[in-house]
Amino acid sequence: MIDLLREMFGTPEAQADPYVWGAALLGHFSIGIFLTAIIGWILGAWRGALIVTLAYLVLWEGGQLILEGSDLSDSLVDATAVACGAAVAAGAWRNCGVAVALAMLVMTAIGGAGVAQRRDDKHREDT
Repeated sequence: MIDLLREMFGTPEAQADPYVWGAALLGHFSIGIFLTAIIGWILGAWRGALIVTLAYLVLWEGGQLILEGSDLSDSLVDATAVACGAAVAAGAWRNCGVAVALAMLVMTAIGGAGVAQRRDDKHREDT
């Protein structure tokens, strides 16, 4: 597992294929849910969501920006997906449907725009 994490850290990329990009977006969303469930269980739901969001942004995405030269916009999309997952976990845990709905709305907007852009890019390449 450590080798997989090292490889993922060392190869940041914004996937060109719409399906793969969407799967990566949902993977980041799931990371937020999973880590918030663990940290939130110890420190509280909303505190856990904040810690997960900030730690992921600074440690993982910040590290990739500095050490691996990743793209800032891709890093921000990934960090936003993690934050949305964290908000969904904390919101569901604390019965705050508004937080869950807003996070899902943000994910839908990002996912729709990202997939549409990649489909358009792919269509231009094919013609």
